[in-house]
Formats: sequence, structure tokens, C-alpha cells
Amino acid sequence: MAIPKERIYSLEGKGLKLTTAEDIAPYLTELRDFENLEEVRLNGNTIGAEAAKVLADVLKSKKTLKVATLHDIFTGRLKDEVKESVIAICDALGELPELVEVNLSDNAFGPLGAEAMSSFLSKHTILQVLRLNNNGLGIQGGQTIARALLQSQKESEKQGKSPSLHTLVCGRNRLENGSAPEFAKAFAALKTLREVRMPQNGIRPEGIAELIGGLAHNHGLSVLDLQDNTFTQVGSKALAEALVKWEVLEVLNVGDCLLGAEGGRLVVEALKHRHTLKTVNLQFNEIENDGAVALSESLRTLKVIESLELNGNRFDAEGDAVEMIKAVLSENDLDDVLGSLSEMEELTDDEDEDEESEAEEPTSAARAAEQLSDLVDEMKKQLSI
Repeated sequence: MAIPKERIYSLEGKGLKLTTAEDIAPYLTELRDFENLEEVRLNGNTIGAEAAKVLADVLKSKKTLKVATLHDIFTGRLKDEVKESVIAICDALGELPELVEVNLSDNAFGPLGAEAMSSFLSKHTILQVLRLNNNGLGIQGGQTIARALLQSQKESEKQGKSPSLHTLVCGRNRLENGSAPEFAKAFAALKTLREVRMPQNGIRPEGIAELIGGLAHNHGLSVLDLQDNTFTQVGSKALAEALVKWEVLEVLNVGDCLLGAEGGRLVVEALKHRHTLKTVNLQFNEIENDGAVALSESLRTLKVIESLELNGNRFDAEGDAVEMIKAVLSENDLDDVLGSLSEMEELTDDEDEDEESEAEEPTSAARAAEQLSDLVDEMKKQLSI
């Protein structure tokens, strides 16, 4: 949200250590006197519990506040102190009738912090944008946040209105599979999400499939970033099926997600349904030559694409499949779209041998069966003598 400069109060990046009420008093005087405040930026300072409580008293009086930028404000604080601070600040934010965006990223408050903001998230039904990146939430904290978002949807329903939340950023939080079912329920209930970014969370295929199943109910999704989680064929199949439903999707980032050869092919074949795509990241996914060929076909419908990243996959950067991709892009006047292919992966000798041995397995098994049959016949002959 673009806020006019004259309506922003900022202490951004000043490195202030605000522990006591006395420490923060001069800035609260400025904040108190600031008229028509729409955004407050306190990031890049460290705020203790005592200072946070008096800050909260001032914040709750700022009824025109729309955006609270509060990332990286608890560096060096103890967990219990941070919990007190988050409760005080979130209680104040909950009283602001125009607050639509909150950024609490880069605060390592873990599950305790999630619990502290749960009530605010459950009740503040006008919230549109929630940024919780790199908070150390873990499975428990993730579950708490997801349940609060689901409760918010139920509160909106009671009020006879649609949920407001359209953007969720929740990356680098070690959410893992354990939090996926709760997020899936929340996503399926909300149906209003337009941007979801959950990279680097250690979520494995079954969890990915659940998340995407929930997100599939959000037909207005335009940005999806699940980079550096693990898909394999299970997650890739779920993504391929969901791509048909996201009719306005513009950004898809599933780089470093181990789609695999078969999973990668499923995903790239499904891309042909999303002619709205502008940015596609499929880097380092073990996509092989047949997947690259399939991608060249899908690209015929992607005529507004602006960025395509395929580096680190398992096909020749100078092979026929890449030439086909380049040719299709050129036909659509998109020659500058394809990113670098400088780190393409090759099958190792061991993997080549594995593939060869897999191909030989039926023959080896048949040979073993023949040998066993011969041995049985020989034993029968000996017993009959």
C-alpha cells in the first residue's frame, strides 16, 4: 500500500535501544502530535516490554493508522519480554478501525509470539496484509497462526461479510508438514487470497499437497511462492491440478522444490492453462529433457511472460529442447525472457548405472527364476534315485 510521505512516522533503521518508558518518551511525544498518521515505521530498533506498553497506549489513539511496519524490533530481548510486548502492541492495533497491514517479520518470537498475536488475528477482520517472515514459528506457531486466520474467517462470516485478508507472507519459519493441515483449512475457508509466499519452510510432499489443496479454493490467486520446499511427484501433481483453477496467476515460484522428472513434466504441461503468467521460476528441480520439450509446447500460450528461470535442471543447455524453448519465445517476441542456463545439472555416473540396473532388473529376476527352477529339477532327480 502506497502511503503519502507526509503521513508516515518513521524511526526506520536508527538502531535505537528503547527499553524503558523514559527511553521512548521523546519519540512518543512526536508520535502523539503527528496528525493524520497512516503508517508507522519502527523497524530496525529494539523495543523492551516497558517501552512497548507505553508505545501501545499512544498507538491505540491513532485511529487513522493503516499500516504498522514493525519488523526487526525485538533484537536482543528475552522471549517472555517479547511476548509481553507483542500482546501490548497487538491489543492496541486491534482498536484501530482502519489498520489493514501489519509487518512483524524478522522478530524471533517463535510459538510464544504467535500465541501473543492470536487474539488480534482472530478478531481484526479488516486485516488485508500479514507479513510474518523469519519469525521462528515452528510447527506449533504455524498452527496457532493458521487457526487464528480460520477464526477470523468465521468472525467475518458472522458479520455477514467476506474475509479481507488477501496477502500472507510466512517464509523461513520451519512450518514443516505439521502445520500444513491447519493452513490448508484456513486457506480453503478464506477464498480471498491473492498473494501467498511461504518459501523455505521444510514442507515435504504430503504437506505441500495439502497446502495447495487449500489454496485451490482461492481462484483469485495471482502470486504463489513456495520456493525451497519439497514437492516430488506428489506435490507436483497437486500443483498441476490447481493451476487450472488459478485464472489470474501471474507469478509462480517453485524453484529448488525437487519436482523431479515426472513431477516437473506434470507441472510444465499444466502451465499451458495459465496464459496470465508473467514470472515462472522452475530452477534446480531435476526436470529432464522430456519436461523441457513439454515446456516448449506450453510456452506457446504464455504470451505475456516476462521472466522464465530454468537453470540447474537436468537437460542440455545447448540441446534441442532448449532450442525449441527459445524458438517459441522468439515467435512471441520474448527473446530476453529466458534466464541463465549456466549451472545445468548432469546425471552422475552412479545415477546412470542405477537407471541401467533398473532397466535390467526384469532380466535379472527372470534369470534368477530360471536358476531356481533348474535347482528344483535337479533336487527332484536326486530324490527319485
